[in-house]
This record gives sequence, structure tokens and C-alpha cells, in this order.
Amino acid sequence: MRRIIFSTISILCLLITIFMFGYDSKKWYGSFLKLLYDVNMFMPFILAGIGMISAIFGIKGDYRMVLVVLHSFILLLFLGIYIKAF
Repeated sequence: MRRIIFSTISILCLLITIFMFGYDSKKWYGSFLKLLYDVNMFMPFILAGIGMISAIFGIKGDYRMVLVVLHSFILLLFLGIYIKAF
């Protein structure tokens, strides 16, 4: 049961991080993402880290591999954007 909860947390973190990548203040989720960016500028990295750790403790097999790879890809994507921005 705990593995399912960890996988669910990982999927939710992945979805929020993907929405943060395509941030648009005019969309229905814009105010929530603005709040996340106001809390901390590095929130996508924090969410990707939490998601990757929970994916490692999640369901074994293909789900774990896919979640870890997707979190790694999003993390590298945000890292490239932040390096270019600074």
C-alpha cells in the first residue's frame, strides 16, 4: 500500500512540475503556480527531487523506471533554463 502512495506522490509532483514548465498566468492553474514560484524560485527542483525520491520508494518495475527518467528529464530541462537565465 505504501508503494502505491509513493508512486502517487511522484506522479503528482511530476504533473505539477510539468505545469510549472508550461506556466501561463491566464490558465485555470495560473494562480496556484504563481504561489509556488513566490514561495521559492527553485520550487521545480524541490518538487522534482521529492518526486524522484518517492518514485524510488514506489511501485517496482516499469513504473519506477519511467517516473525516475521523467523526473530526471524535467530536472535537466529546468537546470538548462536556469543556467541560461543566470
